[in-house]
Amino acid sequence: MDSTKKNSVDNAMNGYRKEDAEEIQIPMPWGQICGKWWGPTDEQPIVAIHGWQDNSGSFDNLAQLLPSNVAILSIDLPGHGFSSHLSDGQFYYVFWDGVIILRRIIKYYKWNKINSNLKLIVGLLPAGKWWGPKELQPIVALHGRQDNAGTFETLMPLMSDDVSVLCLDMPGHGLSSHYPKYQFYYVYYDGVIFLRKVIKYFKWDKVKLLGHSLGGAISFLYAASYPDEVDALISLDIASPSVRDITRTAALTGDYIDKFLKYELLTMDNAPCYGYDEMIDIVEKAYEGSITREGAEILMKRGMQPTYTKGKYYFSRDPKLKVSILGMFSLDLVLEYASRIKCAYLNIRAVPGMKFEQPENYQKVLDNIKLGARKFEYHEVKGTHHVHLSEPEKIAPIIMNFLQN
Repeated sequence: MDSTKKNSVDNAMNGYRKEDAEEIQIPMPWGQICGKWWGPTDEQPIVAIHGWQDNSGSFDNLAQLLPSNVAILSIDLPGHGFSSHLSDGQFYYVFWDGVIILRRIIKYYKWNKINSNLKLIVGLLPAGKWWGPKELQPIVALHGRQDNAGTFETLMPLMSDDVSVLCLDMPGHGLSSHYPKYQFYYVYYDGVIFLRKVIKYFKWDKVKLLGHSLGGAISFLYAASYPDEVDALISLDIASPSVRDITRTAALTGDYIDKFLKYELLTMDNAPCYGYDEMIDIVEKAYEGSITREGAEILMKRGMQPTYTKGKYYFSRDPKLKVSILGMFSLDLVLEYASRIKCAYLNIRAVPGMKFEQPENYQKVLDNIKLGARKFEYHEVKGTHHVHLSEPEKIAPIIMNFLQN
């Protein structure tokens, strides 16, 4: 630093020096957020957030040049500076995680509004069920959002004896572990990471994938991300991650983050619980005709657990999954992923099936997949979004014919 710059800091307008800043620690569910508070502590501060792989020291010189009535709270983001790292195995989604961290800080200090007084300087245990011969490498099957591996329960017995399928409960679903209370579900990219971990665990060099709904979207992303390591992809009533209305997503973001912070406080003592028949009624109604009552009972074999009170049950899935809307995709990005798929590809569309916000995108994605896929098949069957569960006999022959040919 030359003498001119040095003097400008030494003779700072507010007279603060680096050693005058108060070191702060804000408790978080996984540890703490650290930082420095410059200026009056009885004033609501400007919140200063540093750059990628920097820390709150990024603002040390600037803070000393601001007026004496200006308070600044410069923080170390998670994994930076003196702040705690996220848990082992947890990915850093730096943008969305940053929004949630900022929300936590604002809630911690009970600041009600971002106004002129607050400015911004800008290991899990999976469960599942293995069908067929254990000596054969299985097709890896992924279920839909808030479902579980039971979604394939009626379909698997219709597969031939020489087909092996590993149906997994994704994190937070069925009997698999939940994420830590403070960890958000970015279901698409998290799903790809989860699938990669499973494949690495079994040391499979090349895989076949079967996915319904969310599971199909994750399988799509995996096949596009590792095009030379996927032999076949079977997608049920989904082509890709859904492209959502951006205005709706933007409008819901704040509300969903607050709901996430609420859901993470639920425990066995305050989680809603129901009798068995009431639980099945709730599930059947929630699916709005997509599943039968028998289908609801099948899903709840893995989807509910008994409470301390005899005859009462709670949903085993993580309630935070209800608000996992962050990290959605644009159509351009989805189409770019589609163009990277090389494997044999089968898409079975239910009619009427699932209702999409932008149904025209389904065919656009398929057209891009068709350009690069080694083999491409598309079939339509009459049924609901869960036709594979309610009427598996419509689905099984198509899958078997695809695998045999």
